[in-house]
Amino acid sequence: MLPIGTDLANALRSFAAIEQDIITFGQTMDAGKASAFVHRRRDMAHEFAVLRNALEREPLLIAQPELMTQALRLLAAFRARNAINQAEWPAIRVRDEPAPFRIAAQSVAAAARDFWRWIEQTLAYRRDANQCGD
Repeated sequence: MLPIGTDLANALRSFAAIEQDIITFGQTMDAGKASAFVHRRRDMAHEFAVLRNALEREPLLIAQPELMTQALRLLAAFRARNAINQAEWPAIRVRDEPAPFRIAAQSVAAAARDFWRWIEQTLAYRRDANQCGD
């Protein structure tokens, strides 16, 4: 497959970084971190929008509409699972019930795996190999 454009690569890199940050942060949640967790969730919502825009502008996907449809469908599923999780698990509840939150977050993790697997297999982009500083 042809390499993806710089705009999409940058959006994927930025998205992966905030995704990893929020996962790590959520695993160490305590009473003093609820406000910061809310900010990270807002950052994640913003990155979903940036990534969607980058996918929609990617020349490789524009030239192959069926791939565009798959990419946007998988991103939408990931975003929806994330939004549902945030609605069901406000930061205060995450703080007070961290173990059940980690279990509930597995549905988001599954949607994330589906999205990233498709990105790697179809667009030859590996998030772990393309992180900032690597």
